[in-house]
Amino acid sequence: MGARRIEKKATVKKPRSPVKPVLERWLTRRLLGGVLLFGGLGGLSGFSVWQLAQPDTLPIQQVQVKGEFTYLDKQDLYEAIGDLSNAGFFNVDVRAMKQAAETLPWVDSVSVRRIWPDTLSIDIREQIPLARWQGGGMVNRRGDVVPVATVDALAELPLFSGPEGSATMLARHYQLLSMPLKKMELAVKALTLSERRAWQVSLDNGMQLLFGRAMPETQLSRFANAYSQLPVEKLKNIQSVDLRYTNGFAVRWKTPVNQSTLG
Repeated sequence: MGARRIEKKATVKKPRSPVKPVLERWLTRRLLGGVLLFGGLGGLSGFSVWQLAQPDTLPIQQVQVKGEFTYLDKQDLYEAIGDLSNAGFFNVDVRAMKQAAETLPWVDSVSVRRIWPDTLSIDIREQIPLARWQGGGMVNRRGDVVPVATVDALAELPLFSGPEGSATMLARHYQLLSMPLKKMELAVKALTLSERRAWQVSLDNGMQLLFGRAMPETQLSRFANAYSQLPVEKLKNIQSVDLRYTNGFAVRWKTPVNQSTLG
């Protein structure tokens, strides 16, 4: 048998369409243009941010201080914030200003905000003193010991004395005592907590109240009822009242009287 010859057909290449290279070149130019555009915008944005961060761009022209002050000197506040206000509107550090103002002893809390286009508003809440502290300074209403300079106005406040860390407890007991004593037309002049946690209350009429570790309302109420029934001459003669008894109390007189106990 004769060999069969198979002839391969010649492959005909189709001519490349000119559309694809044109499209590629168009896309390339557009992408390059976009890159240049965004690059330019990015550079412009970076320059704008840098410009706004400069202290001479919209500089702060005035600082408004708000609040009711009895003890705080505004000049001390201005000195505390110092150069922090010498900045532009956008880059002034309001947090740093808040922290600087809060370092002043008479400042309780601070809020700082910007007011367009050139003003800073500082709202100050001043410390409210509750009592004087034994080693100097004062105790505020939360029971915090604040190392403020002694001023004449504090001399009228009661004096707290107690172990280290007891100021909060003293403030709480003082507030519990104040209302019932006010009804008796009395006020606390000094409040003392001993190392053994016993309480001594000195009143503005010279009388002293003695408590144990606890300060029961029932004992104070019992004394208040008896106090309201005593004649004036006996009230003036009371030196101290010992309220450490469960079912009554004992009275020490300035001068001897026939009745040495009440109840």
